Amino acid sequence: MKSKFLALFMLIIPLLSCSQTRLLGSFPTGDEISKVFVGPALLSMAGDIGGDYADELKDMMKEIKSIEAYSCENAKMYATVDSKFDKLLRSLNTEEIVYSEEDGEKSQIYIVTAEGSSEPDAVLIYNSDRSEKEINIVVIHGKIDISSLAGANK
Repeated sequence: MKSKFLALFMLIIPLLSCSQTRLLGSFPTGDEISKVFVGPALLSMAGDIGGDYADELKDMMKEIKSIEAYSCENAKMYATVDSKFDKLLRSLNTEEIVYSEEDGEKSQIYIVTAEGSSEPDAVLIYNSDRSEKEINIVVIHGKIDISSLAGANK
């Protein structure tokens, strides 16, 4: 019995850690709302689908654990999603690194650092358009090698 419990525990632990990293998991779903999660298995194939920049892309993404994308084009849900994002920001240890606002469109980029850590473990990208009532959010879990990014632009 003890070994069965231990085996079950070992199976559940990865699932729990995976669910804890999904920052957008509790965001609303419905009409004109899409939510995408790309896990490490698919990300490991990025070098195979990168074309001319395959090597640079693979180097840049080797420490990325997962990517979440969320898009809301439902005008009735705009305020709810915007409020949910503000609540998410208050619950995380973030630092805003980019802010841009023009013609009703707002873009922000944050780094997210786990409590007690000095290294950022996620990048949070937020874009909203008040006139179109549209919100897009992307979360990149892991590390991005900035020097590899510079190499991809050559």
